[in-house]
Amino acid sequence: MQIAYKVFIIEEDGCMSENIEALLVQSGYVINYASTGLDGAKVELLCSCERPEAVDGALECAERDIRHCRRSKARILTYRDLELNLDTREVTVRGVHLELTAIEYGILEMMLKSPSKVFSKISIFETVWGETYYSEDNTVNVHMSNLRGKLRRATEGQNYIQTIWGQGYRLAPEAA
Repeated sequence: MQIAYKVFIIEEDGCMSENIEALLVQSGYVINYASTGLDGAKVELLCSCERPEAVDGALECAERDIRHCRRSKARILTYRDLELNLDTREVTVRGVHLELTAIEYGILEMMLKSPSKVFSKISIFETVWGETYYSEDNTVNVHMSNLRGKLRRATEGQNYIQTIWGQGYRLAPEAA
């Protein structure tokens, strides 16, 4: 008679639980679950130390998969071949990393969150700088020009930001 070893997983992230379960089931373990530590405290944890090397190996594989799972859950905004990672604050276009200032990043993030919206200079300034826009100056224009230049250099001249005269800026359609 073969003993079925039991492992109790306490994990609120379903992706991680699934990865851990798959690896442990392959090693012959029976899995029980809880989504929180409080739930887990209510259940008796049965554990045998007769096969610790199998648990260690399975957990190493699970840790590797968990790291991958966390990477795949990154919050990334995309537009055409442009990617902005909200977690790492990194921007890539065609796989090339762009060095942006905090203001340039803020402008791009705002635009990527609403890709079809036209943003006035006032809304850009008040959102990105977090201050009231009092007078007409070139502050937004200068930052927008710098951001456009960086995007063009990384993409051999493609335009990602379009000016809508008298209204503001928006992400440029594919053909622009």
